[in-house]
Amino acid sequence: MNQDERIEQFRKMAKANPDDDLAHYALGQALIDAGRHAEAVNVLRHVLKLNAGYSRAYVLLGQAQEATDDVDGAIETYQKGYGAAMARGDLMPATEMKGLLADLGAAPSADALLGALNQQDDDPDAGREPGPDEVRCVRTNRIGPRMTFDPFGDEIGAYIQDHVSQPSWEDWMEMSIKVINELRLDLGDPEGQRVYDEHMRDFLNLPGTLFEGREYE
Repeated sequence: MNQDERIEQFRKMAKANPDDDLAHYALGQALIDAGRHAEAVNVLRHVLKLNAGYSRAYVLLGQAQEATDDVDGAIETYQKGYGAAMARGDLMPATEMKGLLADLGAAPSADALLGALNQQDDDPDAGREPGPDEVRCVRTNRIGPRMTFDPFGDEIGAYIQDHVSQPSWEDWMEMSIKVINELRLDLGDPEGQRVYDEHMRDFLNLPGTLFEGREYE
């Protein structure tokens, strides 16, 4: 499936499900992948109207705004996104947006930084190391029960077992059903596998380097 076909597929899904943030996010991602940043800006703004806490949508929207030379708009998006991500405990997109702001000579807003500090103060696990059957989850930054199995039997699965708590993995299992059904993914198809991995990476806050060079067959 080429880029234009992917865009049309996701556009039809978004049109059929106008209130589905996931379908619109997939369309925005496909437009960015195709270099159609101006179109992506409008789509991703709609995603955030549907779900103001969708951390990854702020990242993509800011990048699309940068690509269309709207630097001020990108800074505003990253600042709002940083606050939203920290409020949800989405540390990876929050850290990414803080870095993107620094690249533009800006920083998170004072309110967002204060909120992040307050959230750290509320962490019941602050200063405690995980026990032998626990991990500090990369999704929530909280200590939780360690998974008892490697879900994929490879480097990605090993990382998940060592860095994602059992409750977060169960949350992804529930979300993955939505991803597969609403985006109509065929996991026997390389493109379906790639899209599935993108959503899993974003949901669990997995580092992108884990997926570099991964081949889909």
